[in-house]
Amino acid sequence: MNPAPNSSPALQQFDSWLEQQIKDLSVDALSREAMTCTACPQVIGDYIIEYQGESLRFPAPKAYAFLRYVLDQ
Repeated sequence: MNPAPNSSPALQQFDSWLEQQIKDLSVDALSREAMTCTACPQVIGDYIIEYQGESLRFPAPKAYAFLRYVLDQ
């Protein structure tokens, strides 16, 4: 008996936490000239990050990691 993906309260809480982390990192990353479309996941399912003249499209976990990378540079 396997539960449906993302149906557990823990995973729902994690998804909410991840979304908030990406929003917070997006604000910080503006200082590095990285702009993140935080409304895009509701519309197209992925985040779009404009960075160094490129438009990059990432699922949430990779968007989080990429923003951390940008801020750590």
